Amino acid sequence: MSNKSTLFPINLDKLSAKERHNYILSHFVLPTAAETESRKHKRDIDVIRENHRFLWNEEDEDIDTLTWEQRLALRYYRKLFKEYCIADLTRYKENKIALRWRTEQEVVTGLGQFQCGSRHCGEREGLRSWEVNFKYLENGAPQNALVKVRLCPLHTEQLNYRTKKKEYKRQRRREREERRSERKHKKRKLNEDDVSSKELEEQQTQLSEDASNDDEPTVASKNSQEVADDQIWSKQLDMSKEQPSREQEFERYLEDLLM
Repeated sequence: MSNKSTLFPINLDKLSAKERHNYILSHFVLPTAAETESRKHKRDIDVIRENHRFLWNEEDEDIDTLTWEQRLALRYYRKLFKEYCIADLTRYKENKIALRWRTEQEVVTGLGQFQCGSRHCGEREGLRSWEVNFKYLENGAPQNALVKVRLCPLHTEQLNYRTKKKEYKRQRRREREERRSERKHKKRKLNEDDVSSKELEEQQTQLSEDASNDDEPTVASKNSQEVADDQIWSKQLDMSKEQPSREQEFERYLEDLLM
C-alpha cells in the first residue's frame, strides 16, 4: 500500500479496475494536450515533401519570391544526384512506376549505377541503362521528363512489361504479313514456272521443226552430188587440149629422178 502511494498521487485502491485503467492511460500513456499540439508542428522532412518538385528550373526561379518552405525544398533538391534514378516497380503490371533521384549515400554505395536501380535489389550483373519518358503529376499539372535508370534483367522485363506486350502484338502482325507475302510470292513463282514451261515446250517444238527443215536440203544436196559424179563418168574425154610430147614427158621424168 505504501509503495502504491509513492508511485501514484492518488490512492488507486479506491478506484475500480476500469477507472484505474483510464487514469493510467490518460496520465502516463496517452500524450497530453500540450504534447499533441506540439506534435502538430511540421518537421523539415514534412515541409520538403509538401514542396518537393521532381525537376526545378532554377534559371527561371526568383529566389526572393520563394517562401522559406520552397527554398528549403530547393536546397534539398540541389543535394540530389540527377544522373540516374531509383525505381519502384512493385505496380509494374498497372503501368505505374515511381522514380526518384539518388541521395549522396546511394551514389557512394553505387546504388542505381553499379547496382540495380530497383528498390531492395542488390543485383550487380547484367545491368542495362534505359531512358524513360517519366510522366507524373506535380501540383495538379501533368509533367514529363527523360530520365535514366540502370536495371537488372528481371526488373528490365518489368519496366518493359507493357511495351513488350505491344511489341508482341506487332510481331504477330508482322509474321502474318510475311506469311501472306510469302504465299503471294509462291503463287507468282508457280505462274512464272507454268509460263516458262510453256515457252520451253514452244522452243523445243520450234527447234524440232527447224531441224526437220535443215535435214531436207541435206538430202537434196546428196542427191545432186551423186548426179554430178555420174555425169563426170558419162562425159567424153576432151582431146582438143594439147598433149605433152614424148620428149617433154622424158625430161620431166629425169627432173623428178635427179631431184
